Formats: sequence, structure tokens, C-alpha cells
Amino acid sequence: MRWRARSAGWQKADSVSTPSVYAVIINWNGMDVIGDCLRSLERSAYENLTTLVMDNASTDGSPDFIRRSFGAVHLVETGDNLRYAGGANAGLRKAVESGADYVLLLNNDIEIAPDAVSELVRVAESRQDAALLGPKIYYHDPPDLIWSMGGSISFWSGRIRHLGLRDRDTGQYERVMEVDYLTGCALLVPVATLDSVGYLDEHYHMYNEDTDWCVRARRLGLTCLVVPSAHLWHKVSTSSGGGLTPYKIYHRIMSTMVFFKRYARPYHWIGIIPLTAVRTVGFMLKGLVTRRRDNVSAVLRSAFDIVGRKGRTNRYG
Repeated sequence: MRWRARSAGWQKADSVSTPSVYAVIINWNGMDVIGDCLRSLERSAYENLTTLVMDNASTDGSPDFIRRSFGAVHLVETGDNLRYAGGANAGLRKAVESGADYVLLLNNDIEIAPDAVSELVRVAESRQDAALLGPKIYYHDPPDLIWSMGGSISFWSGRIRHLGLRDRDTGQYERVMEVDYLTGCALLVPVATLDSVGYLDEHYHMYNEDTDWCVRARRLGLTCLVVPSAHLWHKVSTSSGGGLTPYKIYHRIMSTMVFFKRYARPYHWIGIIPLTAVRTVGFMLKGLVTRRRDNVSAVLRSAFDIVGRKGRTNRYG
């Protein structure tokens, strides 16, 4: 079994036999979704679970709502929008200071099954090589359609993609499996991972912080595991406006470029450049046909910023 908590903090009295798990939720203007998320955690069957919300300067009243409606939840207001990586790192540090054995990083737009935390911890305790673990993630609607079974990275084509995306769950994914990366939507992080791998890289404005983290872990000989017996449902992309918005398109392109500039070998660019160009042209043609000129503009803006080396700041607007 992994080491136990080093300090009492907010830990429950029954923590001697059960590892302490801190569910850390990153919230930014999540009034429409945070209630369902926290209620699902209240239904968790895991005995030693503490819930911590890191609020990134929300302006929609969600912090007051959490205080009024969820008295057992620990709310930390960061005072600024630290984005995903910054809010997650602040929550990780708070959980470690308070004696966590594991931290479960969660988006605010999820609902988690009652036994999911138990299943994730069960596998984590049996796999000392696991740096990061994730559940089987479904779309919230329809609830049997898979959103992510982890993901794969192709350095030859410059693609980062979810495995199982939009597959109907017919029992085809039932074994614990190693993957190239796990989505930050839901990540169980053993505290030991933070000592060996470190924290999320806050240089990413948004997207691919999780992919970067997984690559760093795997390069140390550790694994990233999907636990199919742990189920979670995701209301996809609520923090970025839902759907395929210009904001999301721009930042996904910019962060993907930052990632491959960091990790791809020089010879990988033989494939990355032409294949990315083909995909980009195809996406832009589709945008023109469907009259989504705002999406086409986002692609062009990212291309100009990449050429102009503004990708270092990784910002839009």
C-alpha cells in the first residue's frame, strides 16, 4: 500500500485503514453545473473522501451557492482566474498540506458514480507504477456514449485524440489499460506522483496540461491507467462555452503546437507539418460550408500567431 497521510488537516477519523482522498474541483462560473457535481460526490460510497472546491474568481454567485448549500465542502477562493493548471496546482498543494494520500482532480461539469472513487483507489493501491489514473468517462447525454477511455498521441501525425470517443458502451472496454494520456476532466493522483513527476505546467493557457503531465510521467517509466469499472459523466465543454467555439478552437490549436514543439523530435515534423495542414484546410472548408466563419477566423488567428511566435503566450483576444 502507498504511504499514508503525513498530517491530520481535514482528514476523517477512519483514515487509518482507508487512504485519504481529496476531491479537488476547479470551478469558474459553474453555477449551472457545480450543484450536480457536488451532489454526486455526496453520494460517493468511499469512506474517507473530502471535497475541496478551488474557485477561480467566479462572478456568477457560485461560491455563495456552495457555501449555502454544501456545508461540508471546503471552498477556497483563489482571488484570480488561475485557469485549469493554476487552480489544480493550488488544490493539489492544499490537499497535500492537509494530509491527502490521493487527490482526485475533477472538472465542475461532471457527475461521478457512487463507487467510482473506490474503484480508482483499489487499482491505484495494487499498481505502484501508476502515476495517474482515470475513469471511463461518458457523455452526460446520452449517458451510454463514451467520451474518453484515455487517449493516444501520434508524434508522426501531430494528433492527440481520445480513445473510445463516441463509441456506444457495449462492454468492449472492461479491462484496466495503459494509455498515452488521461484527460484532466477526472484524474486520480497519488501524492507520490507529485514528488517524482511534479505539478501541472502552468505555461499552457488551456488544454494539453494533462497530456504534458502524462508524457512526463511515462518518460520516468510510470504508467497512466484507465479504470473502466469507475464511471463518470461529463457535460462537455461548459467552461469554454459548450460545443466547438472559436475560443476553444484557437486554444486547442495553440496548446497542441506548444506540446509538439516541446516533445516532438525533428524528424516527426516531416509528418506533422503536411498532415496538420491537410486537416486544417479540411476543417476550414467545412466551416465555410456550414457558415461558421467565426471558427475559420479562429483557425487563421492561431496560424498567424504561430508564425509570429505568439504561441509562447498562448492567449486569444
